[in-house]
Amino acid sequence: MLIAVLLAAASSNLFPLAQKAQVKELCDALRAQPAADDLDPAQAVSARKQALARHDDYADRLYEVEVPSKGFAFGRYREGDRLLELNGDRPLRAVDGMLSMDIDGVDDVAFEATPAQVTAWSLAKKTGTLHLVVVFKPTGDRCAGSAAAESWRISGKARSWKLVDEDGVVASADGDGDPVAGGPRKLSVSKVTLESDPIAPDDDGKSRLSKVRPQLDRCASQAQRSGSLVLGFDVRAGRAQDPQVMLDSLRDERVADCVARALQGAPVGGQGHGTASISLE
Repeated sequence: MLIAVLLAAASSNLFPLAQKAQVKELCDALRAQPAADDLDPAQAVSARKQALARHDDYADRLYEVEVPSKGFAFGRYREGDRLLELNGDRPLRAVDGMLSMDIDGVDDVAFEATPAQVTAWSLAKKTGTLHLVVVFKPTGDRCAGSAAAESWRISGKARSWKLVDEDGVVASADGDGDPVAGGPRKLSVSKVTLESDPIAPDDDGKSRLSKVRPQLDRCASQAQRSGSLVLGFDVRAGRAQDPQVMLDSLRDERVADCVARALQGAPVGGQGHGTASISLE
């Protein structure tokens, strides 16, 4: 049970960074460290890490930022490799243009794309409907800028990159900038079990999630790799409550969180504790 709790906590360690107040909160935490003028470099690094650990584990959090069309630029298109690069010559700009992000390896990011897709994405970018979603972990560097100037600059290490249009994810790359092959996955419910089941249902309980199938399919549209999820939940008044991700082979916090939200309140019947096994192929 302890392992399941720890896995659930790890999968939900993703925080949005979409508002000025959230940026200020993060930067205040990154700056909340002892003066290091009299410390040698090793001591300064140690003091910085200790300060970050004391401020709600900001150092261990992953942040998700949506960069609007005007906040990023494409680089060259390598037609022979069918790869479209990002332009890393300027910082990414998000949160109404007040946040500049220096993300390690932005020059190495590439997305799989056909010539037709490059044309379509370029058009969507001009119309403001194509966004870049970055999941990153802040580095130990202090934020530059101030709330008064409504301008901040932060550095970090990416965990994932995604191009998203009005219909969902169109391309993605991993934390090293390498393209993730494939496209949106098909989701299937493998089994849903409840403590109150006297015997296993004929369909392994799959039909219990039929009411939230549209929401689950929308989650699947965001997935760029195959894998499986196991979620645990409590049943109160016949509905799933407080779903938590217990096992996650997708390694995609956005999709895992989406599935957990879809399960919240689902009419599953029964009582006690339940588990749902879901796969994406």
